Amino acid sequence: MAMELVWLGQGGFLIRCGGASICLDPYLSDSCERSGGHTRIAPPPLDPALIDADVFVLTHDHMDHLDEGTLRRIDLAANLFAGPASCRAHLERLGVPKERLLPFDRGDHFGMEDAELHAVYAEHTQDSIGLVVRAGGRTAYFTGDTLYSDKLREAAAPFAPDLLVACINGRWGNMNAQEAAALARALKVKVAIPTHYGMFAENTADPAAFAAAMDGQGVKILTPYEPTAIKW
Repeated sequence: MAMELVWLGQGGFLIRCGGASICLDPYLSDSCERSGGHTRIAPPPLDPALIDADVFVLTHDHMDHLDEGTLRRIDLAANLFAGPASCRAHLERLGVPKERLLPFDRGDHFGMEDAELHAVYAEHTQDSIGLVVRAGGRTAYFTGDTLYSDKLREAAAPFAPDLLVACINGRWGNMNAQEAAALARALKVKVAIPTHYGMFAENTADPAAFAAAMDGQGVKILTPYEPTAIKW
């Protein structure tokens, strides 16, 4: 089974596998810049109101991952949202009904259409998570924002992921390109995709550094906003 990914920039993705559609950490506004934070250098690709997903997964409660500017353009009463406790509390304050919130803390999992979703450890905030998606006998691991550590590797290893999508910006609580490559090698993934760069002028990285650290083996560099079928 092929998994289709649309990189929305930063750590955001539309993930389609079989009959399941997942929206992960969409940042589709200029909230960070308007709040006096980072300067956006990549334009938002689409109107959040147009996103059609079975579930929105939020990995942690930082503005570039749980973005009020994006979420206010989504029908909060009609969609399903999953994330750790800090994210659920924020979403409830925004007006998401409790029945539309799925507990998704580290160790939790749920099924949806042809996919199974697991929340795993991420070393970033107190309850931040990474996302493991299993579908069609394949497994993809999205690190979310995280530092590299043995605990991170140990949390992901039991899932034996085929695909790794890893942050590479190397600052403010995230792995750099070399650490992300070390994680890819430790997990023996078939395909590795760098992410969390190219969004903010003050916080970016060169994906070529990740490709070099991987010796060009199994690396896929995504073009933002273009659907890409990943096969392995």
